[in-house]
Amino acid sequence: MAARLLLRIVVLAGVLVGAVVATARADAAWTVTLAVAGLVLAAAGVGMSLRALLEGADDASAENAPRGLVAALTSVAAIAVVLALTLPIADSSATSTSKPTAAAAGRTVRDFLASGVIDDSAYPACQYLTTAEQQRVAALAGDGQTCRAALLATQPSFDGVHSEGSLHALQLHPVLRGDTADVTARTRAGTPVTFVLQRTTPAEAAAYEAPRSAWRIAGGATAVLGR
Repeated sequence: MAARLLLRIVVLAGVLVGAVVATARADAAWTVTLAVAGLVLAAAGVGMSLRALLEGADDASAENAPRGLVAALTSVAAIAVVLALTLPIADSSATSTSKPTAAAAGRTVRDFLASGVIDDSAYPACQYLTTAEQQRVAALAGDGQTCRAALLATQPSFDGVHSEGSLHALQLHPVLRGDTADVTARTRAGTPVTFVLQRTTPAEAAAYEAPRSAWRIAGGATAVLGR
């Protein structure tokens, strides 16, 4: 009995850790609710199992009483944690950027923020920009500098975006205007910022480690610097 209770506690502890991670990553209200629900249920299951272990029940009936309830708590908590961790990512990654659609324009902006703000990867972030926009970003670092140098010299940031969860929760409103697209990014705390995108040129597509996006950001990228 003790061995089964210990195993149950270990499993619940794993779910509990996952719930803590999910709570930290989640930013949208419904994912936070799922993560917190998983946290509460896992904690309740751990408490019940610890109580049974400490009571040192000496017959099977003492363990069988909470077994069904604890198993149900474990299952529901695990499902809540998995959903909180995976659904925001699945929703975002379902959008392809290979075609010049409005959704692809929005995803391109999100990918740029992921590289520049979340991952702090200067070179990949600059590859999402047109040549002219790279030069505008580079000018902020001084004469003779590059876009990459400008991003490395300053910690890029964007109001309200500080984790993968908050990035996935960022509201993007893309509007196509012929061969260009306007993508307005809205966060809970910050002022809306509009990014202007243009169709990717053959030269931009052929650049080293160029992202497979049909769009490049032609305006608005400097919003991640000096905020």
